[in-house]
Amino acid sequence: MSPAEEPLAAHAVMNTADVDEAQHVVSEVYVRHELDSLGGRPLDARLNSIASERLTLGYLVYGAHASLDLPPLEHCYHVNLTLSGRTEVTRRRGKERAVTEGARSGAVLIPTEDSTVQWTPEATQFAMKFPRAPLEEHLGGLLGHPIHDALDFDVSMDLTAGPGAALMGAVRFLQTEMDRPGGIAAAPLARAQLETYVMTALLHGVPHQYTNELAAPRTEDRPMLVRQTQDYIDAHAGEAFSIPQLARRMGVSTRTLQVTFARHVGMTPSEYVRDVRLTRVHADLLAANPADRSVTELAATWGFLHQGRFSEQYRAKYGRLPSQTLRS
Repeated sequence: MSPAEEPLAAHAVMNTADVDEAQHVVSEVYVRHELDSLGGRPLDARLNSIASERLTLGYLVYGAHASLDLPPLEHCYHVNLTLSGRTEVTRRRGKERAVTEGARSGAVLIPTEDSTVQWTPEATQFAMKFPRAPLEEHLGGLLGHPIHDALDFDVSMDLTAGPGAALMGAVRFLQTEMDRPGGIAAAPLARAQLETYVMTALLHGVPHQYTNELAAPRTEDRPMLVRQTQDYIDAHAGEAFSIPQLARRMGVSTRTLQVTFARHVGMTPSEYVRDVRLTRVHADLLAANPADRSVTELAATWGFLHQGRFSEQYRAKYGRLPSQTLRS
């Protein structure tokens, strides 16, 4: 495959024969490491990559026997999906070992353990970096509770069937859209959705300590986080607070709260707060004497200060204007 035909060819960041340059560039894009090519022999190394706050996706080639020694990654997870050739991965000072083969298997490096990766000259891979916070927050949203410890992924995964094949398919789809002129990944929101899909596929595709919980049937419609948040909103709907403040009070990140509500409530926390406040305004309008109270006054009591927007939201929920409810 020529460089022009490679995945993510329009996003090339490295093409070098120099071991030191390859080590520097790959360290900058991914994580610091030591690179050796059988005594410093020349490489035919190339890296094409894209990056966002959720993940880095790269197509990486060394073109020679290469050995990488990595300390614990600390702030990220690293996932290699082998496309051709062969690699050998060890973790925990050699206590865990995996051999990956092109289009058949991949490997995961974790924040808490050192690793080594040996490449054959013909090996090519999708090399992916997932920062800890977004991935763990996403898992917390899927489970309905915060994640406090690093994910202990298995060292390898099967890419030929089941969840592993779904992960490869998700990554291929993201790469294809990034390469396709006018692809939906060129739109920020569409790209974010694709990358979130890849994160979900990884969490389902490689076993870890939360796998059973993630796969278990839901025994309740609302996890505790949702119930506690709804109870707080119901009790404090008349008070001023932001969603980040609400998330901190619940002991989770804003993203975890948003993902959990989207999954279990079908709306964002902001939409739920607005819905509760509209319900309270509606009750006050029904009970009020139009000679004594105004729509503007009652709406402001529940935090609706923009009257035009409030009237639109109220009519969308109740099918009539707030002034009509007050007069009735």
